[in-house]
Amino acid sequence: MQSNLFLIEKYNRLQLILLIILSLFFIGIILVNPSILSYYFQYYLLLITVTIIGIPHGFFDYSVAERLFKNNINWAYYFTAGYIALSLIYLSVWIYYPLAALIFFLMISIIHFGIEELNHITYKDMSFYQIFIIGSMPIVLPILFHSPDVFFIFNQIIGLNVNYPDINIYIYYFYFALLFIALYLNGIKRSWVYLILILNFIVLPPLLSFILYFCFHHSIRHYIYSIYHDNLVPKKYETQQYLRMIIMTSAFFTIIVIISLQAYGQYSFDVIIVKYIFILLACLTLPHLILNIYYDTSK
Repeated sequence: MQSNLFLIEKYNRLQLILLIILSLFFIGIILVNPSILSYYFQYYLLLITVTIIGIPHGFFDYSVAERLFKNNINWAYYFTAGYIALSLIYLSVWIYYPLAALIFFLMISIIHFGIEELNHITYKDMSFYQIFIIGSMPIVLPILFHSPDVFFIFNQIIGLNVNYPDINIYIYYFYFALLFIALYLNGIKRSWVYLILILNFIVLPPLLSFILYFCFHHSIRHYIYSIYHDNLVPKKYETQQYLRMIIMTSAFFTIIVIISLQAYGQYSFDVIIVKYIFILLACLTLPHLILNIYYDTSK
């Protein structure tokens, strides 16, 4: 256990260093030559990073389910069927009610991000205020500072034309007041890390700040916690072997879906990437969130 704590601290430091280096690198590009970070560059970077870093972190759900339900001989069948069914039900909502599905996705993302950011305390000790405000950073800050770009992406996802609102200056003051109170309550030593994330959400294009947050902050920390704190790598695998397996599975699935959508779909490749990534993440986030809340409350 002592060695695991050492590894958690070690890899958390490395994750933070990587995040800072990448953030400063892209901020430097924005200051020197922002044209390099074209929409197409961001779309391809989104596809690659979410495929090899973002999506695979959800594979630990299988190990979570095994730990929760292993006393039931048919747990794997019920878990897999329930996970897929819930994802397909949500997918049907995306097809028939895309705007409602998008709003719901943003709400569950806020809750999911907030809970993950507060995983240093027990679920029972988390306040909804902290969960909601801290978890809202990746959603609210890009909307406040990059509304045209954010709503352009939203419209690509849902296939509608929703206009972005005019935002009163007092909303900025009010939100930042709520945010800094939440970060203060979270602890000064932990909250300074969020300064680089806040800077990213303000300065960088929305897709790029999302990549840095979701892949290089949220997902990597989930890997570290799942592997070294909860020991969720299946016993029949070595850690590196398991990571290679889930990354290759994610990549294979992504290639098949993208090719199929490109062959039979009616959208351009960039729209396909955005739709695939965010709708897939939404459909996986719902069962992922429910399972992990149940897991956290059962500890």
